[in-house]
Amino acid sequence: MSGAAGARQPAWQKEGLVGEFLDQRAVLLPLLDVQEDLLRCLFTRRGRAIGRFLDVGAGDGASSELLLDLEGVGSQSTAVLVDFSEPMLARAGQRLGRFGERWQAVRGDLREPCWREALPAGAFDAAVSSYAIHHLTSERKRALFCELFERLAPGAMFVNMDVVSIDGPLQGLFDEQMVANAVAAEHTHGGGRSHDEIERELLADEDEDRPDPLAAQLQWLGDAGFEQVEVHFKWAEGVVFGGVKPGL
Repeated sequence: MSGAAGARQPAWQKEGLVGEFLDQRAVLLPLLDVQEDLLRCLFTRRGRAIGRFLDVGAGDGASSELLLDLEGVGSQSTAVLVDFSEPMLARAGQRLGRFGERWQAVRGDLREPCWREALPAGAFDAAVSSYAIHHLTSERKRALFCELFERLAPGAMFVNMDVVSIDGPLQGLFDEQMVANAVAAEHTHGGGRSHDEIERELLADEDEDRPDPLAAQLQWLGDAGFEQVEVHFKWAEGVVFGGVKPGL
C-alpha cells in the first residue's frame, strides 16, 4: 500500500503500479471516505492544535493533505513525510505543492531503526500512518511504535489506518472488495482487462504484506507507553486505531 517493503525491488518502487493505484485510490480502498472522515473527526474533536506532525509511510501524502487542510487544529500545521518509495514521494510533491513550505519529505525505510536519523530535531504534536505499517515484520511493528512514542510530544496522538490479519468468514474480504471495486471502475471506463488481470496487478505486493492481528498491535501500543489505545474503525481487515502519549 505504501513504502516499507521487501529486499528485491518492491512493488511500490515501480512508477506504473504506484501511479495506477494512486489515481484510483479513493475508488479502490473499501470505505476509505469513512476512514478519512474519522481521521478528521479524531483531530478536530480532540481540539488540540497541531504544530508539526509526522506522516509515517506517507505515500503520496493523502493523510498529510487531510490534516493540513483541517480548520483550526491543522490550519497552521507543518508536516514531515517519511517514505522509502521515490515514486510515492514524487506524487506527494504534486499533491502538497499548494501548501508551499508547510511540508517536507524525508526518504526513510521503516524496516530499519535508522529511518529516524533523517528526521528534523524536536518532538511532533501528532503522528499518522496510512496503509504502510502492515508491510513490516511483527518485531519491527513493535519497535516502530516505541520509536514513534519517543518522538512524540506529551499529549500527542498517533493514528494508524491499515490492514490487519483476521480469521473467520470475513478473511480476505478487504482484498476481494478492492478487486471488485477495480473491476467495476474498469467496466465504467470501458477498459478491457479481465478480472484475473486486474487482481494480479492490484495485488502485486501481496508477498510483501505482513499483517498482524489487531489485538497484538493494540498490546504493542500499550507496551510502548501509549494510553487511550482505541479501535476507531474496523471492517474485515481494514482498521483505524491508535493511542495518545501521556502528558498535557
